[in-house]
Amino acid sequence: MKNLHDVWSKRFRSYTVEVQNYFKYIFTGHIAVVLLFAIGAAGYAYSDWVQNVPEDFPAALLLATIFGVLLAYSPPSTLLKEADMVYFLPLESKLDEFLKPARKWSFLSQLYLPAIAFIVSLPMVNAVYGLETSYLIGFPLLLLIIKWWNVQTEFSFRKAFAGQKSWLDRLSRFVLAFAFTYFYVDNLVLVAALLLFAMILYGKWTQNRAAGLPFPYEHFVRLEENRMLRFYQFANYFTDVPQIKGKIKQRSWLNWVYKFIGKNPKDAHYYLVWRTFIRSDELFYLWVRLTLLSMAGALLIPFTIAMAIFAGALAFATAIQIWQGLNQTQHFRMDNLFPLSQYTRQHAVKKLIVILQLAQAVLVAAVLLITGAYLSAAIIFAAIIVVSLITLMFSANKNKKKK
Repeated sequence: MKNLHDVWSKRFRSYTVEVQNYFKYIFTGHIAVVLLFAIGAAGYAYSDWVQNVPEDFPAALLLATIFGVLLAYSPPSTLLKEADMVYFLPLESKLDEFLKPARKWSFLSQLYLPAIAFIVSLPMVNAVYGLETSYLIGFPLLLLIIKWWNVQTEFSFRKAFAGQKSWLDRLSRFVLAFAFTYFYVDNLVLVAALLLFAMILYGKWTQNRAAGLPFPYEHFVRLEENRMLRFYQFANYFTDVPQIKGKIKQRSWLNWVYKFIGKNPKDAHYYLVWRTFIRSDELFYLWVRLTLLSMAGALLIPFTIAMAIFAGALAFATAIQIWQGLNQTQHFRMDNLFPLSQYTRQHAVKKLIVILQLAQAVLVAAVLLITGAYLSAAIIFAAIIVVSLITLMFSANKNKKKK
């Protein structure tokens, strides 16, 4: 297939189907509930803060930092594969047919973060400076132009220097975007216009340096592989991803846990599931991550009921995913060699999860006890334990019905 535009179209369709399939597992019902309450709590706290924002609050500096980062971080998304380093070489003169839509996709796929930041910034800007037409209409249009400039410039710089010193390019573009946003928000439009002119000159310089140079396939292929690896690692938190192999770490600093496990034959499964949980990156960090989120929610959510629902949703997510991770693995386990019943293993997994969720409830409640919210601490503790036990009961009954 010599039409590289068709190659891009076919590859892009395959990519979108793959991403959509993983998103089905990422944005499940319980994650949607967690996000709903997290966004609601954050929105309530933000609206309450905006009503009492100090007059000397450095809004321009904050916005300049946020937009500087979001605009300067513009990695190319090319969908290149390792085999392209060989098969695309004879077609390098026509490579723009593939790279033009790649640059457009890189631009479109990164717009949502600056757009969200702009929308969220409106109440704060209105409270500090007042909303003017130049900010409501002119600033978002300029953000689109600057984002496109960042995508094009980073692409040209990486091509010109084969990925070398890309951090210096990103830092330069951050400084320019930071300064432009700061002066524009602070209503120094003339200075902001001069910075736009500086951006144009820098972009032209990178394009001239890249013109006529051979395309650094290896760098862009490795860049794309790392981008997809990060997505697979994120998706692997929610479902099994064939491209990701689970990592195992010894974590000898947790060996003291095994001392509390009996040495009788009936404790064999209990020892194995503890060892699996502690040494598995996926399961161990899942519990740590969701526990920390519950603790953060306990601090940030102002309403006890909303806090309890948030903690309960995360408790459900923790219990169900650890249950599935320890019971539904398709890999060979050493306990398959021994005459230990599956029921014994499920009983051990249930016992493990009860202890883990008890520890999660204690940690979340401790955060509230430190702040003096004793009643809220008791309610949250009870919510986590009750939700975890109900989840385990239904999961165990579901497994029995399957048999």
